Amino acid sequence: MAKYFKWGLILIAAVWAALIGTMLGYAWNIMHLPQKLPQAEMPQIQNTNISIETQEKMEGYWTLAVFGVDSREGNLGKGTRSDMQMILNVNLGTGEIRMVSVYRDTYLKIDQKGRYDKINEAYFNGGPKQAIEALTENLDLSIDDYASFSWKAVADAINILGGIDVDISHEEFRVINGFITETVEATGVGSHHLKKEGPNHLDGVQAVAYARLRKMDTDFKRTERQREVADLALEKARKADLSTLNRVVTAVLPQISTSIGMKDMLPLMKNAKRFHLTETEGFPSKLKDVKIGKKDCVIPVTLEENVKRLHQFLFDDEVYEPSGLVKETSRQIQQKVKK
Repeated sequence: MAKYFKWGLILIAAVWAALIGTMLGYAWNIMHLPQKLPQAEMPQIQNTNISIETQEKMEGYWTLAVFGVDSREGNLGKGTRSDMQMILNVNLGTGEIRMVSVYRDTYLKIDQKGRYDKINEAYFNGGPKQAIEALTENLDLSIDDYASFSWKAVADAINILGGIDVDISHEEFRVINGFITETVEATGVGSHHLKKEGPNHLDGVQAVAYARLRKMDTDFKRTERQREVADLALEKARKADLSTLNRVVTAVLPQISTSIGMKDMLPLMKNAKRFHLTETEGFPSKLKDVKIGKKDCVIPVTLEENVKRLHQFLFDDEVYEPSGLVKETSRQIQQKVKK
């Protein structure tokens, strides 16, 4: 039964994480389904570190990893860094969706060889498989599926929809043009700098740049901007005609890599309204900024305590006891920070 809902879930959930999922879901809901979806094989990763009791509790949920990557050539595998990594956890009984944004500078163990680095290095070194392994082991999770997208896919979709209207604050205006230049270089999609703060009509590249803004405030605010862009893009999609929606699907579909298959989408979206995003949170929730070597990193304070909080948030587990692996990783991080 859970499989029947998966495509509807990813299309609703990904609008918050990938900015485009619900636009595609809306298009697919009112048109004929494509002959072939861009399905990728889900890495067979079993987390043997978590207890049987925890594994049984997770069976009532569908857990999805979503990655947004910088890729001009369309590469969604290793060799490109994940600019965004999110965990979307869906309660299959209630339809409640909770989302966790894992800050890309979070200092964690990124591979089986025991290397520690920023979490987005896991995707760069080993693509979705290594990134999923890292999230699984560092966070005591069992991940069922994944979806990766390029920022170019988001820019293309919003351009086709005719852009969105956003009120740019003074602090946002001070940095956004640099991000526009960076996004043009990363996506190969043309754009231009904004001339003023306040109300602006943003094209696809400008909207992506706005969603990616950082450093002048917090990652929490950055996530708010991503949700704002998603909501505005969805509203444009709802008002678009069939021809426009078809162009969105044609342009964006080849730019997504996901383990979700056609068979999981057959019930379409008629059941999707049952699912709803209720809460979002950043990981780690307790942190400090530390320079390790020449890198500015986000350090969980501590990983063990943050994983307890994560399981409380995702699974309502008030007494979660992290695995031995997470406890050891937590100790290793603290020792490395002290050096």
